[in-house]
Amino acid sequence: MQPFTDQRLATFCAFCGSFPSTKDHVPPRVFLDLPHPEDYPIIGACINCNRGASLDEEYVACLLEVAACGSVDPANLRRQKIARTLGKRPALAAQLAESLKPGGEFVVSEEDQARLCAVLEKIARGLWAYEVGETAQSSLATARYAQITELRDDQLEAFMSLEQPNLLPEVGSRMMIRVLGGTDKVEGSWIELQAGRFSYGIEVFSDGGRVKIILGDYIAAEVTLETADT
Repeated sequence: MQPFTDQRLATFCAFCGSFPSTKDHVPPRVFLDLPHPEDYPIIGACINCNRGASLDEEYVACLLEVAACGSVDPANLRRQKIARTLGKRPALAAQLAESLKPGGEFVVSEEDQARLCAVLEKIARGLWAYEVGETAQSSLATARYAQITELRDDQLEAFMSLEQPNLLPEVGSRMMIRVLGGTDKVEGSWIELQAGRFSYGIEVFSDGGRVKIILGDYIAAEVTLETADT
């Protein structure tokens, strides 16, 4: 079933509201491996919003892989896409290597934290538009994240638990369709876009919502979206 909210969303950029001259993948393709999923979320975006964050997205994808593997050596990385990128960009590899302690622990700087949060917020806004059928361009976005292995069992359980909507999503949206019928890709309302690479879940509240994200089975993140008038 094709959600009819897609027709309305196709008339403006999901991030800023201007003319959607391009199509944007959510999450960016740098976070997934080939072959890409057939139902890869795609939303309308203006060229500035689509391409303006590309460098940050690539940097964050490389940062997460290096942090997860404790190395910038392409031979030690799990993802061939990132291994090729660092092999071609020794300056980027050297920059990331500066954050590695002896033994492979990665120290995330304040600048890296800001870039990671900015990427997470953009992904969350895109997923919100794709699933809920509404833009979050005027909403206040607040991102926080943690390394999955550093979470206690009760913290991980709380993160994985999704609150049921306290109001119905937009009529004709993907989330409404799932609420009414569900799909075989939904388990406990989490959607696994690509195993080991990216999963997400969405909570809808009367004053906004929350997008939860698992990146690379390494980072657990949640982005709270609050409507501007709250």
